[in-house]
Amino acid sequence: MWKRSIKLSGKVALITGAGRGIGQALALGLSHEGADVALVARTKHELEQTAQKICGTGRRALPITADVSNSASVEHMVKNVLKEFDRIDILVNNASRQPPIGPLVENDPEEWTHAVAVNLFGAFYCIQAVLPGMIARRCGKIINLSGGGATGPRPNFSAYAVSKASIVRLTETLAEELKRFNIQVNAIAPGAINTRMLD
Repeated sequence: MWKRSIKLSGKVALITGAGRGIGQALALGLSHEGADVALVARTKHELEQTAQKICGTGRRALPITADVSNSASVEHMVKNVLKEFDRIDILVNNASRQPPIGPLVENDPEEWTHAVAVNLFGAFYCIQAVLPGMIARRCGKIINLSGGGATGPRPNFSAYAVSKASIVRLTETLAEELKRFNIQVNAIAPGAINTRMLD
């Protein structure tokens, strides 16, 4: 159980994949540290449940359904967050998917590219959408979730491995590119956690 803190009081965090699992835990953790939280996922019911938990901590929560693999959906989502909170201080790119699972020769090309679209392009779209505000304030934090797919070969998980390895290099590149604006960019590899992704 978290102890209530005010370390992030006045800050606004946007978290993708926030309806359950790691994303929900991160959202609750940030709210306990004092942040208001914009919750993004595709399932409205799960987002609303997470929002209720956050509101119980005394913080504000905004649940928004969006598809991070679609740039127009991301742009609309970020506009709604800015309309509600007027700023985004912290971005957590957590939305992810593993399928297709199996030998590459048997993978469906559309499913393969969709995994890359969610895992890699989803992060790209979200980062690009929040950066203007962070650059203008010369302050911000971007946290990308990489995972085991980034640390070594993952036979039968090629789309996941490729996209997560790309997230690491994107993170390293942006950390250098954005440091002059006092924007910190980091990646976290949480390892295997008992969430629905492992089902």
